Amino acid sequence: MKSLSITILLALFISITLSSFKSLNNNFDDEDYDTLNYHSMNISGVKLGTNYGIILEKFGSPDSVRKEETPDAQNANHFEMYRYGKDAFYVMDDNVSGFELETARFSLENLGGLKVGDPMSKVKKRFPKSYKLRDVDNTEEDWVTIISVQFGTSDSFLEITVQNDKIVGLATVTDDGTDEQ
Repeated sequence: MKSLSITILLALFISITLSSFKSLNNNFDDEDYDTLNYHSMNISGVKLGTNYGIILEKFGSPDSVRKEETPDAQNANHFEMYRYGKDAFYVMDDNVSGFELETARFSLENLGGLKVGDPMSKVKKRFPKSYKLRDVDNTEEDWVTIISVQFGTSDSFLEITVQNDKIVGLATVTDDGTDEQ
């Protein structure tokens, strides 16, 4: 399962970095989701697509750095995960390519300071189209709601995970075009 997660993350970052968010196969209707500009994403002073040195400058040394080799050396030789507690920033080809936030330590400054712990009402107000398309997973003890906000016309998204009416996670993801069963 861990290997599958790493493979999925790897595919996400390769796709994000190399496609510059121009989808090769756009299966999404532009009217379905609210959209964001990838390069305007500002996570506590760190913009996506910028040199990874800004992470170290803003937050100091991470708790850990994990380097993973990529299966497709034509796209990139590796990606790195900079962990700060439960939060992570992803780096590919020396650029910040994504993030996964599970604590309130970091906020999305370009989205009014949106962060883990904020109420669902803040998301619903800011992203009404995406909220209407939310995915509710009631297989969990506490229902989990996923709200996806599309980066431009790409197959990449800001994924907002909500549980008990509070944001519990913010992450960048790429839809690989397959349906989970």
